[in-house]
Amino acid sequence: MRQVACALNEHITIDIHQDVTDQERLLDESNHHFSGLGATLSNSFGRMNRMVSKRHQRQLCFYVTVTICIFFILYYGLPWVGGLFGSDNTSNDDTL
Repeated sequence: MRQVACALNEHITIDIHQDVTDQERLLDESNHHFSGLGATLSNSFGRMNRMVSKRHQRQLCFYVTVTICIFFILYYGLPWVGGLFGSDNTSNDDTL
């Protein structure tokens, strides 16, 4: 009975060690991915700060205006186009 308990304890210990090793590897990989994301966000904010500078305000205003116009065209235009080409679901059948 004691040998069975010792063998079971050894297997549990090995499984716990394997789980801890897997979790450490997962955390290291996550740290690597998040640090890359931080660098990307830092570069993006740097480019955005350059765009907002005095010299580029006119260009930024143009980009914002174009983006807003495209949004409204898509928001109001797509349902209208879908209504033109969509099927008519009304029926004159009053029977139940």
